[in-house]
Amino acid sequence: MLVFAFDRDWTVDVNPHPRHEAVPLEWVRHLAHETPHVVYAIGNQTLAEEAAIPGIVEIVGRHPDEWDEWLGEKQPTGRYERFPLRRERLALIADLHPDADDYIVVDDLDLNDVDGWEHYHAWEFVPAVKQGQIHPDLPWARDLEADGGLPTSAGIMPADASSLSSFLDEHADAVGFEITYLDDGVERTRLCHTVSMDAVTLERPSAAPALQCTPLAPGDDQFTVPVDKIELLSVVFPPPSLYTAGAETPAEEAVGLRRLANTQPEEVRISSLLTLLDRDDGDIRQDENALRALRQVAKVRPADCTPAIPILQTLLDDGDHPARADVLATLRIIGDTDPGAIAPLADDLVPCLDSNIVSIRREATRCVATIAAEYPDDVVDAVPTLTTIIEDEADALPYAVYALSRITREYPDAVKPAADSLGDVILDDSLSDTVRLNATAGLGRVVGEYPSIAVDIVDDVTTLLSAEDRQLRNNAIALIGDVAIIHSDVVEPYTEEISELLTVDDTYTRVNASGALSRVAEDFPDSVVHVTPTFIDLLSDDDPRVRENACWALGYLAAQDATSTLKDRAHGDENADVRTRASWALDQING
Repeated sequence: MLVFAFDRDWTVDVNPHPRHEAVPLEWVRHLAHETPHVVYAIGNQTLAEEAAIPGIVEIVGRHPDEWDEWLGEKQPTGRYERFPLRRERLALIADLHPDADDYIVVDDLDLNDVDGWEHYHAWEFVPAVKQGQIHPDLPWARDLEADGGLPTSAGIMPADASSLSSFLDEHADAVGFEITYLDDGVERTRLCHTVSMDAVTLERPSAAPALQCTPLAPGDDQFTVPVDKIELLSVVFPPPSLYTAGAETPAEEAVGLRRLANTQPEEVRISSLLTLLDRDDGDIRQDENALRALRQVAKVRPADCTPAIPILQTLLDDGDHPARADVLATLRIIGDTDPGAIAPLADDLVPCLDSNIVSIRREATRCVATIAAEYPDDVVDAVPTLTTIIEDEADALPYAVYALSRITREYPDAVKPAADSLGDVILDDSLSDTVRLNATAGLGRVVGEYPSIAVDIVDDVTTLLSAEDRQLRNNAIALIGDVAIIHSDVVEPYTEEISELLTVDDTYTRVNASGALSRVAEDFPDSVVHVTPTFIDLLSDDDPRVRENACWALGYLAAQDATSTLKDRAHGDENADVRTRASWALDQING
């Protein structure tokens, strides 16, 4: 059940607003007498008689204990001593119907501040009813059409700039708009791609607020309409054909397709865009609009855009083309789904890494990183330029770091010259954990092949052993463990910090920490011997790699106390490597 409260003057059509639509009296009567909803008259009490609905006296009368407080004595004139204020009347009505589904007041006064009540001006209420927003079962609710005949989901006859601005905020993702307005006394209706409040008129108090409109027709110029001249603004869904129907030139067609791609990218024909991009007589603006349309389409239909790759490659080779950033972004979007589709373009992409234009350098780096994830051999030659991007601290740095981390999977020797740069990234706590994580992963693979190159940064890397990001911590201890393969003396001073990680609730941390300490134990058993009880406990760890590392450490430590448990591992462990290493440890202990 809904509760309605209606004012009369400038609200109901018995006394309508001179410029705005009013609520038909028949609607009020129908709501009151032919629906389960409840209706009251809260303004001019003549409406109570005209619609045969309860008014203020009846509202108070249903609060008999509060009669004197709200009305007092009846005077000889027939009037009461006092009347509740408008907002007090609404509170009394709400008290009568505590279980109502909603409370709706229709009044030319702004009552938005009344808690629990939803306020409408009459000219807002009528379209809301017709659009089914008040209640879809009301007989006046219908599939509303804008003045131009297109189906609409919402509309407003704005009372002022504030109400119009709120409407636009609510429908910021609308596909299109239809506006009906007065132009020198003539009513006009136009279809628009976008509409927005004119910032210039809002910034100048002396200027009348206006709406800035971009027509759907690609050949038409933008125009502004004063808010007080707008008769109706509707949200519409234009058919795709209308976006290019009025285009007289390929350049105008490109504008229309770009607008269509921004709102309905699934409706754009790729062949139409390719035809525009493949024209020798096309101008730069035509290319830019077609490319921006293609970029939007690629976001939702990347596989459909692969036929565009040859043309994109040709445009990319034009070093002076102003839309190269859009070319690269489109290639990257396609590559995110199918890296193999853009991998053959690696030689064309690498030169773009040197661009002085930020957007071009960034998108080119993202393309290279996308290729590196699956085809690192195609971009291994980009390592020097990627390193320069990191050293310059360019905004493409995160993608350059990721690309290098992927290249190290197969070519750690090629990335070795970038080791110092990756080390700087690891130690830069102003960067995100994800970027530093990729740097530790990449440098870790290089250090695995060349342990000596990380000797100078071990002191700093150990600060990451307490990092909140688990993966960052794991990569740090793995890197330190790789250094310990040859330079255990560099890692030995950090035995205590590493030993604290042996019992954390993370398998990879325990694997890496136990591996690092087992290497230190080989050369510096006295520094690790106090950790023997922990290594004995790790012989029962769930992960066989941890158990195997524990066997290594206990063998180097000649831990007599571990003999019994090592025998159990040597004869009964389910993992062959653990059994072999436990037997080796027993031989070490037994001399």
